[in-house]
Amino acid sequence: MKHTELFEKHKALGAKLMEFNGWEMPIEYSGIISEHKAVRRAAGLFDVSHMGTIEVGGRDSQAFLMKMLPFRPDTLSVDRVRYAFLLNPAGGIKDDLIVFRLNEERFLLVVNASNTEKDLEWLRANAAGFDAVVIDDSPDTSILALQGPFSWDIVKKALGIDPVPIKYHAFINSEFEGTGYILSKTGYTGEKGFEIYIHKHTVGRMWDAIMDAGSEYGLLPCGLGARDTLRLEMGYLLYGNDVDEATNPFEAGYSGVLDFENTEFIGREPLARIKDDLPEKKLAGLMMTGKGIPRHGSLVRASGLEAGVVTSGNYSPSLRIGIALGYLKTGTGTEDLTIEVHGKRFEARLSDYPFYKRK
Repeated sequence: MKHTELFEKHKALGAKLMEFNGWEMPIEYSGIISEHKAVRRAAGLFDVSHMGTIEVGGRDSQAFLMKMLPFRPDTLSVDRVRYAFLLNPAGGIKDDLIVFRLNEERFLLVVNASNTEKDLEWLRANAAGFDAVVIDDSPDTSILALQGPFSWDIVKKALGIDPVPIKYHAFINSEFEGTGYILSKTGYTGEKGFEIYIHKHTVGRMWDAIMDAGSEYGLLPCGLGARDTLRLEMGYLLYGNDVDEATNPFEAGYSGVLDFENTEFIGREPLARIKDDLPEKKLAGLMMTGKGIPRHGSLVRASGLEAGVVTSGNYSPSLRIGIALGYLKTGTGTEDLTIEVHGKRFEARLSDYPFYKRK
């Protein structure tokens, strides 16, 4: 299995390590619930260096990304970030990602760990005819996610940066011990926070600096277990569970990422044909009304009839009840909903998401 640059630190901290998409990653340190609550109430620091970082540059980088992304790259300002999809020719979701505009001709795509090689191949296969280069920055790039109400205080103390002027979904470039890095006001938890992109040779010292600065604020190291419960409370998608190449943005409830003024993007034509139609299924929020913890693959029934399936389900530490995302057939009634867990049916109801709303 692959390891991030911080692997030895995770072991020294007593992390419980598990395989995740070919990486041996920390799932928890002090416990998923305690780490989850730390992010909601104080702060948590995550190593997410398994994510892929792909740079696209060159004179035709905008024109190339007009083809690859379902929005117009020229509408993304320098030093700003946008959530997007890579689509296949049928309009299915090859990956969800975030796009950084580094300058007029350079973009950074942050992709899911499970899809890095697939995305690189897809981008390079479609780059013919463009003066654009696709570079895999992943081997040299480490990523930290500092999330929680006290994250701004910790960044100011550890890195000497006032975070107030930085806009949400924007980033700045700075230096730490002579190494350049990106500090981005983004995250996957729904809390105030940052993602930090830095060379792997310096990430260990930055981790230590942040942990030292955060000790007075209740900062905890956090694993992927808490990252999953935090993102589920917000209704954020997990690739491979909630979306894949067999689902499209309309079914996932993310049609807002599609800009049909971009007439070039791959997958546009089939999506344009169905954009005014009701999808056969749609991603919905579900909440248990009592006992039962829904899990990926749990069957959803309405009035006893099969209505859909859970794609992501877990116990919500903030709400102290089971919550889920799942695809339901269009027209499914809201009465007598149940979710099947280990052969038993538990009562549930539809719920808007985010399930948790930050105060």
